[in-house]
Amino acid sequence: MEFRKDLGQYVYEYEGLIFAWDEEPEEDIQNTVESLAENYFKNLDVIIDFMLSDIKEIYGEVTVEDVKEKLGKPVIDYNNGKVTYYEQSFDDCHIFEFEFMDDAFEDLQYFSIDG
Repeated sequence: MEFRKDLGQYVYEYEGLIFAWDEEPEEDIQNTVESLAENYFKNLDVIIDFMLSDIKEIYGEVTVEDVKEKLGKPVIDYNNGKVTYYEQSFDDCHIFEFEFMDDAFEDLQYFSIDG
């Protein structure tokens, strides 16, 4: 666990995912991180399908595989229920973000592409 000034949060990287907390977690977070990572990867196609129509609206015809390649590392803010892609490579000026309502990444809401 380390504090990253650029995010203003405590972060823990696992399996290519970045998990973030506003305050350093007091309890052991390993089980939570492992479960979230497993669920994220298991539902990645569902997550991309959730974002795909908005991405196509801005970037034109893209496939699920195109999106997988260009998303970059997600930052999963567990306390706020948000996943943010700061490093997406569709362009260099937008951030992709959505909210997740459950730890299984099956109930997703409010996808946005912000600049």
